[in-house]
Amino acid sequence: MTTITLENAQLRLVVNPEVGGSVVRFDALTQAGVVALMRPGSIDERDPNQLAMYPLIPWSNRIAKGGFEWRGQYYPLVKNLENEPLPIHGDGWQRSWQVVSQSAHTLQLELRSNEQPPFDYHAELSYCLIDRRLEVALSVTHLGDQPAPYGLGLHPWFPRTGDTRITALAEGVWEVDKAQLPREWHRLTPESTWNFSNGKELPERLIDNLFTGWKGQARIEWPARGVELELTTVPTMFRYLVFSPHEQADFFCFEPVSHVVDAHHSVSPLTQGLVELASDQATSMTCQFSYQTT
Repeated sequence: MTTITLENAQLRLVVNPEVGGSVVRFDALTQAGVVALMRPGSIDERDPNQLAMYPLIPWSNRIAKGGFEWRGQYYPLVKNLENEPLPIHGDGWQRSWQVVSQSAHTLQLELRSNEQPPFDYHAELSYCLIDRRLEVALSVTHLGDQPAPYGLGLHPWFPRTGDTRITALAEGVWEVDKAQLPREWHRLTPESTWNFSNGKELPERLIDNLFTGWKGQARIEWPARGVELELTTVPTMFRYLVFSPHEQADFFCFEPVSHVVDAHHSVSPLTQGLVELASDQATSMTCQFSYQTT
C-alpha cells in the first residue's frame, strides 16, 4: 500500500489515495515535536473511519428508505457499511482514487464513479500545504444523461481532550430519531446545550447532529495542548455536523457539508443544500485548515 507525504517547514500531511483518498494523518511540526491536528491513523489501515479525514461525495451522511425518487424515477441505493442500515456518505470514501499530479506540497487526485445510478461522475480532490495552512478542494462533474442531485462535504476526525472547545456560529440544530435521521429543527438560544456560536466544550453524551445557519468559519481549540485550528470554507458553507459518541471518546468530528441529512426526501431538496447537475455541470467546495499556537 502506497501513501503519499506532503511536508513543509510547519506541517506534514500523509494521504492514502487507495483508501478513499483519505488523509492518514495531519500534523504540526513544532520545536517540541510532532503535534496531531487530526486523529492520526495507521498507514496500513484500510477503514477510512479509522483515519484522519475523507471526502463526502456524492452526498453526505444518511439517506433513508433504501433510496430516493428524482424527477419521477426511483433510484435504489445499496447499504455500504456493515453496521449501518442506511446508505451513508456516498461512495467516494470507499473507492481508490488515482494520482493526477504531486509535488512536495501538493497532491491532485481524481475518481471516476458510475456504479450507483443516478450518480455518474468525475471527481477531483486536491491537498495543498501553504505555510501553516492545509487547503482541501473537492469538485464533482456529473456525466450521466439524466440530471442528478449532488452534495459535498469533508469528514475530518479530530483528537478529543477534556478541554476541547468548538466555536462555530449556527442558527439552529436538527434533532434526530433513533436512525440518526432529522426529526425536528430547533432554533438555538444562548442557553442551548449545543450552541457552539460563542465557543463551547463538547457535550458529555452522544452528539450526531446537523447545524444550520453557519457562516463557513469555525475554530477548534485544545488549550492544554497549546494549539488551535481555524476552518474556513469557500464558497461559504451553511451547514456543519458534529459527531462524538460520549465524553470518554478520544475523537470527535466536525464536518462541513453542503446539505441537510436526508435532504433527498425533503419536500424541497434543492432548498436543503442539494445541487441538481445536468450532464457536464459541476459543483465544488474548498476548506482551509489553518494551524496556530496559543
